[in-house]
Amino acid sequence: MEHITAGVFHSHVPGRTLPPYQATECYWIGSRDEVILVDTGDGGELAQKTLWNDWEALGRPRVLAVYATHGHPDHTGTGPWAQQTWGCPIYLPPDDLVTQSRWGSLSLWQPAPNGEPFTVGGVRVEMLPMPGHTPGQWNFWLPESRGLLAGDNVLGNTTVVVTPPDGNLRDYLTTLRRMIALNPAWIGPGHGDLVTRPAEYLQRYLDHRLERAEEIIALLRQRPMTLRELAEHVYRERLAPDRLYMGEWMILGHLDDLIAQGTVGLDEDRYRII
Repeated sequence: MEHITAGVFHSHVPGRTLPPYQATECYWIGSRDEVILVDTGDGGELAQKTLWNDWEALGRPRVLAVYATHGHPDHTGTGPWAQQTWGCPIYLPPDDLVTQSRWGSLSLWQPAPNGEPFTVGGVRVEMLPMPGHTPGQWNFWLPESRGLLAGDNVLGNTTVVVTPPDGNLRDYLTTLRRMIALNPAWIGPGHGDLVTRPAEYLQRYLDHRLERAEEIIALLRQRPMTLRELAEHVYRERLAPDRLYMGEWMILGHLDDLIAQGTVGLDEDRYRII
């Protein structure tokens, strides 16, 4: 467990998630008397053991609540165990509860409170709606330290997966700009290393998305292409052939956005510039 700043601790929770990551980053906020936990890992025995050991290292504080930044299983899976172990409510963004049929049962989770700021163990917490990676994702803003717990809107070592039907690129671009405007001093990502130079990092994220959209438009100006053809052009030097499906996911998010803008159309299985 890592002590990030006053009243904020980080648990590196091993479990099943998308490569290259093999763990979910979870965060304790509060004091030796009371805490909340943000994100939980995938529900496996190793995730449970890690959270239990880190809770003991904190001095066995009262766990007031568990929050998931969003509804994906690698962030919610250990929630029911946490509820049973610590007798606390477990909260999820309301807009992510509607997707439970795709993500598995989230029936034990309650809709997150209305977003009013609160204080736990002397630490002020603001819950900010930051959709994009999922429809309802919340991020947690800690104004005293200007820290942001960003869930999967930020990853510590790679760019973020924003793919339909859960992800919406237009929402995600708006979220990126909101995060840049917050000007955080540090970001706790959903996976990977703590981000210690957020302004530069977030701007690279935004620039990357805008450049990728221009790359796709440039390819389609040459000729109409299928999703697989676009992935082969964009990712042929970045992904092995058996991993191209991941590139298709990412490009599909851009194509949906370009279609919504009226820039791109779809004829049968080929995308084209309108």
